[in-house]
Amino acid sequence: MKKARNFLLLLLLAALTIQALSMALLPLVPYIVSALAIVLVMGFVYYKMTRW
Repeated sequence: MKKARNFLLLLLLAALTIQALSMALLPLVPYIVSALAIVLVMGFVYYKMTRW
C-alpha cells in the first residue's frame, strides 16, 4: 500500500511539473518558432551567397 501511495504521489508531482513547464513555455512558443524561422532563412541566404 505504501509503495502504491508513493507511486501516486510521484505521478501527481510529475503532472504538476509538466503543467508548470507548459504554462511557462506556451507563451514563448511563437517567439521560438519565429526565431527558428529567421535563423533558417539567414542560414539559407548565407549558404546561397557563399556557395561556388
